[in-house]
Amino acid sequence: MSNETMDWLNSNILVGFTRKNGRPWWFEEERQPDEATIYPGAIPCEDVERRIFNWEAQERPVYFGGSNGEVLEAEDRKAIVHGTSNQLFKIARSDYEIHQYQDVLFQKVKDILDDGELHIGSAGLLRRGAGAFMTVEPSENLIAQCGLELKPRLLAATSHDSKLATTYKMVGTIVVCDNTLAMALAESGPRYKARHTKNSKIRIGDIREELGLRIAASGDELVQFIDSLADAAVSESQWQEIVELLAPIPEDSLPRVRGRLENKRNQLNTLWTSDERCAPWTGSALGVFQVFNTYRLHIAGGASDKENEQEKRFDRNMTNLLSGVALQNDKEILDAITEVTVGASR
Repeated sequence: MSNETMDWLNSNILVGFTRKNGRPWWFEEERQPDEATIYPGAIPCEDVERRIFNWEAQERPVYFGGSNGEVLEAEDRKAIVHGTSNQLFKIARSDYEIHQYQDVLFQKVKDILDDGELHIGSAGLLRRGAGAFMTVEPSENLIAQCGLELKPRLLAATSHDSKLATTYKMVGTIVVCDNTLAMALAESGPRYKARHTKNSKIRIGDIREELGLRIAASGDELVQFIDSLADAAVSESQWQEIVELLAPIPEDSLPRVRGRLENKRNQLNTLWTSDERCAPWTGSALGVFQVFNTYRLHIAGGASDKENEQEKRFDRNMTNLLSGVALQNDKEILDAITEVTVGASR
């Protein structure tokens, strides 16, 4: 579930709000340093500065051997290294510009929000310091009128090895490792990106404009969207029409295939009528959306090897996110809801 070691995750990623969200998947008491890396509430700003962003990347000259054994300096290349450990991150071109973590992930976020107190949800280093991220979120969950709890987050991430341009975006994913960072970056929605070049300047006004002021408004917009789904009624007959559209059973299906598809429909109907993750919103478009997403994320494609089922499902879900499959699936669900409910009102 991560390219990092368990020791690295337990030592170099700080995770807040564990009282509400629970401990990160990688947490192991015996691997924790003397000062724990999890926090029941928001992570104090001083802890992020002191424990994570307490060093800078540096530029160093690059040398190579000449034909006669002499040592020559590469004029158009430079090494990007960890200023304390000397870990080599990248051999870069001369126009490469370092985006220091303390600046672009901490100070810039503080400037974007224009808030004296940051409610930091997570912050960490990846790839021995070559990558880093920080998330900021409301101190309390937003609650839609339909009762669903929501918590939008501002993610800031960058790298010293050119694997990621400096990026700012609003996300829903709780970022606690490299895989969850990839999932958050794959979410839909506006983002601001700045490449690591001297001509690519990070401007606070541009970030706010590119995000469409979603930093302040995204919570309200998300609540409005969820409530609009909850307010859209879906009758039992319309639910069956939506199932026909999204889980069709072709007439010429082989018995084995027909059985599998009928089983899928039965599982969808169980989610719709009695599953606690979906049933509270049965009879609405939100209920439909919950059913098909719950099936896709937690039921579909169960591995025959139960011991590895969770890991295989996680890998599949992340692959879908990174490839855009999840976004297409969400669109198909919304399109089916619209086709059935709007068509009925004409």
